[in-house]
Amino acid sequence: MFFACTKNGTKINASDCPAGLPVTCPGCLAPVFLKKGNKIMAHFSHYAYSDCQQFSEGETERHLLGKQKLHGWLKTQNLDVEMEAWLPELKQRPDLLVTIGDRKIALEYQCSPIPFTRLKERTDGYTQNGYEVYWICGIDYIPQVTYTEKISAFRQPNGTVVCFDSVTNTVLMYYDLHFNTWNKLAWKCYAVNLSQLTMPALEILFNKPQPKRIYKSVPMSYRNQLAILQRKDTLHRDFLLEVYLNGQTLQTLPSFLFDMPTKNPAYRLPNYIWKYRFLEQLKNNLTLEDIDNFSKKLPRYDFLYPNSETEPLKDFIFELEQRGVLRRIDDKNWHIRSF
Repeated sequence: MFFACTKNGTKINASDCPAGLPVTCPGCLAPVFLKKGNKIMAHFSHYAYSDCQQFSEGETERHLLGKQKLHGWLKTQNLDVEMEAWLPELKQRPDLLVTIGDRKIALEYQCSPIPFTRLKERTDGYTQNGYEVYWICGIDYIPQVTYTEKISAFRQPNGTVVCFDSVTNTVLMYYDLHFNTWNKLAWKCYAVNLSQLTMPALEILFNKPQPKRIYKSVPMSYRNQLAILQRKDTLHRDFLLEVYLNGQTLQTLPSFLFDMPTKNPAYRLPNYIWKYRFLEQLKNNLTLEDIDNFSKKLPRYDFLYPNSETEPLKDFIFELEQRGVLRRIDDKNWHIRSF
């Protein structure tokens, strides 16, 4: 952290702090010490025994540099911004607190791993107390071909992930995150230098609605269907046992269950498993309550902000209507035909 408190409660910047001056953490009030040298930015750190919950995450050089650059960028726009503002009513301190009229915006620059429960707790703390919050991720959160928990958690209301490379001063917006027909995560990226953005332009990266992706599925190859039979993990063993006990084989199931991609950014189950289980529950009629009950039981990735991609089940129901498996009676009821 860049700021600590002196004995008389005055806030002092690490770069202005004399060596040896007793200072404390503004959050937990425990003693902290100054780190300063030719190769590291001046900042304060807790002692090893500290259990501070507000400033407990280790701050890397990239994180410290990013906070400093974002602070300077906001200052150039003549915005009212405070770094590491302590909010006693929340017992939280955002990296940056921006005040625009009646709006109070917490900007969090997240570089280190954080448990989802802690992420949600902090986000809820802001929103329930009238603060807006934007999570800007470090480069360790840049998407890779494998979908991860941390990518899922930080997707914004419009489905984007916004990152900031504090070394190159580049803001990166990753959007249209989806699985391709090889089950690899794919995306598009918009990159811009921080100096070319304004605060309103940054907010657009988080909030501008993104077009809904129209998936072009392709049939799974027979070879890949056979490979499912060789899977030894518990999830697939249970699935194959269900199919067997129902007097079926993979080859007798509707072929559209196995369209590629078989992964989605919402559910932890492969598409063919949850789709099969949904079809198996269909009897004569389907209600919206049935759909909601089934949806609640699906194991999901954690999302701070649900969006249109967090409910693939709705797309599947529409597909079943197009295939003639379901006939919509009204907004809450469907008649089931054979399939």
